[in-house]
Amino acid sequence: MTFPNRFAAQLRRRAVPAMALLGAALLSAAAAAQAQSPFPPPPSVEEIDAWVEDAMARWEVPGLGLAIVHEGRSYLSTGYGVRELGRDTPVDGGTLFSIGSCSKAFGAATIASLVEEGKLRWDDRITDHIPWFRLHDPWTTGEIRVRDIVTHRVGTGSNQPLRPLVADRRDYLMRLPHTDPDHAFRDRYGYTNDMFVLTGHLVETVSGTDWDSYAREKLWNPLGMTTTTARMAPANASPNHAEPHAIIERRFIGNAATTGMPLEPVPWQYAEDVTVPSGGVITSADEITEWMRFHVGTHPNPPLSRSSVELMHTPHTVIPNPSSWMPFEGPGAYAMGWSTGRFGDVTGVGHGGNALGFNCSIALAPERGFGVWATTNRNSELPWVLTQWAMAQFVGTDELRNRDWHAEFERSVAEGNRRIFEAEEARRAARLDQGPSVPLEAYVGTYRNGYAGELRIRLTDEAIPALMPAEGRLGRWDGTPGVHERPAASASASAERNGSANGTGGSAGELRLVAEFDGRERPVRMPLEHWHVDRFDMWFGDVRIGVSFMLDDTARVSGVEMDYYGRFERVP
Repeated sequence: MTFPNRFAAQLRRRAVPAMALLGAALLSAAAAAQAQSPFPPPPSVEEIDAWVEDAMARWEVPGLGLAIVHEGRSYLSTGYGVRELGRDTPVDGGTLFSIGSCSKAFGAATIASLVEEGKLRWDDRITDHIPWFRLHDPWTTGEIRVRDIVTHRVGTGSNQPLRPLVADRRDYLMRLPHTDPDHAFRDRYGYTNDMFVLTGHLVETVSGTDWDSYAREKLWNPLGMTTTTARMAPANASPNHAEPHAIIERRFIGNAATTGMPLEPVPWQYAEDVTVPSGGVITSADEITEWMRFHVGTHPNPPLSRSSVELMHTPHTVIPNPSSWMPFEGPGAYAMGWSTGRFGDVTGVGHGGNALGFNCSIALAPERGFGVWATTNRNSELPWVLTQWAMAQFVGTDELRNRDWHAEFERSVAEGNRRIFEAEEARRAARLDQGPSVPLEAYVGTYRNGYAGELRIRLTDEAIPALMPAEGRLGRWDGTPGVHERPAASASASAERNGSANGTGGSAGELRLVAEFDGRERPVRMPLEHWHVDRFDMWFGDVRIGVSFMLDDTARVSGVEMDYYGRFERVP
């Protein structure tokens, strides 16, 4: 609407005093509210945007998803950067990311759902529901209860090296009796993926349906999390999913979060029929917001009772020294699928997660109705930096708000790399200039142990294709082809650069030893590179596996000691 100038001037003269009075009243009310509140105002969305964009450049992150719940309501749900390097595909609130071990809270929640249905009790013995289940000793096998498997106190450790070898979840679990415990049962905190693998099998056994379907019906649908899944295929079929990225350099010795290293997109990988819900849930900022609102008690359609939620947040296993991903400092505890402890003046509840090319962090302060979730499409410390910073800004003390969280995590990465590089230098310095003690043909044979199964050592002159760079990269043991596996030109070029010099396959006609296991979808074949005397190295993606042959008193090769897989005896 337009007015003649003189009428407009009159309107302005009348409106300005009224607007000034209204503005003064609003400012006065805001000042009064702030004076009554013991907490400083939270950062604005614009301030958060600026901080995140600067942080992404600092940590060299292609894309990031972020969700913040404040006073029980969604404060921010958005994305930054791109879904894939080299493409103009922006991340937004609906972009799907793999969240790694942030999935464990969903695993505990599905158990809680079965308890509320009356199909399980927290103190049921596992063998009451899975009679064939065994661990390393009969007493632990008979005593382990449902609550034990979601509280990191069983002692089994995490057997990621099995992932590329086993056929399914049952096959994985049936190999656990062949492993030595990391610590005594219920003796202390010991992080384990194995027991959350068991959680998935228990849910499927008791419910009669697969874990993804059960979680969808009991948790995700009631919360409105319609695109959240534990299956790669539907996530990869979505037009709005992030691509994982990894360091291009093959055999990089160091922290996966190291900056200054070129990145490349790599295929999604996860042995979903084995390890879900230890990891493998895929979700977005928009949908994880509903999960956080449920946990802080403000969701209008909670799938579980408040008493179940509070139990899942209750300390069960003491953690004397928290890991960097935990949203507290000093002693804390593991609850059920969550860690918990004091962060300044509030109780922090949270978890971290890693998957190939993804990192995730979630942190809650339920008493203040606060939650923050951050995820990146490369392995990076930034999600943990960001959740600590956000916790400090929204619910922290002055000291926490003034901390330089970037610098603290950067020092941690640098110190970790220093130790890794020194260990590698020491390994190289100890190398002996001695060839194999017996002819290569003497190592050929079949070896076996109960953990990894059958190991075949062959002598061949055929070219062995390098494993996909994503398989096993930087400590990952998923070892399954990506749903949309692709050649990855830059990765192939990297393999060619390293070529036979690094034993990634070599050329046809060159005799070499090759180790072969039965794999999930195809045999896993890895050339052996001589190191010294009877010690060889083989590489699963970027993971070096030491292979030491053992000789008896007659100089006959009698067995193999292999990093991660243990001792194999030669089959006559």
